Amino acid sequence: MEKNWAERLAEYRAVLTRRELDLIDFISTQPLEACFLRQNELCARAGVSKPVVISCFRRLGYTDYQSFLGGLRGFYSGPIDSAQASSAALKDVTDVASLVSQALDVEAATVETLRRHLQAAQVEALARAILAAGGVYLYAEGTGFEPAHYLHQRLRRCGLRSFLVGADRLHLLDDLGPLGRGDLFMTFFYTQDGDLIADLFDLVRSRGGGTVLVTGTPDPDLYRRTDYHVFVPRGQWNFKNSMAGPMAFAQILLLAVEFLGGADLRDRLRRLESIRKLFGSRKKEEVS
Repeated sequence: MEKNWAERLAEYRAVLTRRELDLIDFISTQPLEACFLRQNELCARAGVSKPVVISCFRRLGYTDYQSFLGGLRGFYSGPIDSAQASSAALKDVTDVASLVSQALDVEAATVETLRRHLQAAQVEALARAILAAGGVYLYAEGTGFEPAHYLHQRLRRCGLRSFLVGADRLHLLDDLGPLGRGDLFMTFFYTQDGDLIADLFDLVRSRGGGTVLVTGTPDPDLYRRTDYHVFVPRGQWNFKNSMAGPMAFAQILLLAVEFLGGADLRDRLRRLESIRKLFGSRKKEEVS
């Protein structure tokens, strides 16, 4: 079996030079960024030369830069259970104050990574697709469920047809039964089976629907199958279940929908809030 990134480091770290270790330190602290950098960009961000990068990945047993990136992506995007994540997160923690500081640093770094990768044109195109869709079908499991659920609830509040599907995977196809031409299928892909997502994309497109992939995992095959794909990180590998990135993206997308929806949509939201306040005051009167 081919050794993963961590196993290669454990085996060959002793033969790496000081500059090569500097490169490893950068990758270890910014893995989600490093996975997407071209070779010259990695040199600039890590503060090392191209020969250092080349010698480093060769010492670790990679034949070229692309296989080196593939090793990084495979490791940092791979599954890690809650016990492993907790152990890694608490490794250097000495008290609650240091825990809070470390966690906030990771959350801030995640949002900063999102800032660098998320393009306004992507957000606008996706928001317009949501507004034009007959219905929006949102599917996610694990980490992706919370932003999917949030979007589902808020899109309904905007007067759009939104469906949260796949709560029971056995009935996933039943949930997608009404989906047809002009509808949009959107998934937050962090823990699901990639083959299942690929099959769902093919099904949706066969019915004339559009597909959207939101993910922190680089997967060229899934990218090719989608109409829209957006890279949204969910934290460093040792804080893998960080919600800062996915929830920030969901909020940004929702705000874009409200903005592009125009005065009519915003008037609807204001009327709805007025009704909610009136309903709330009546409930308080009943209780008193």
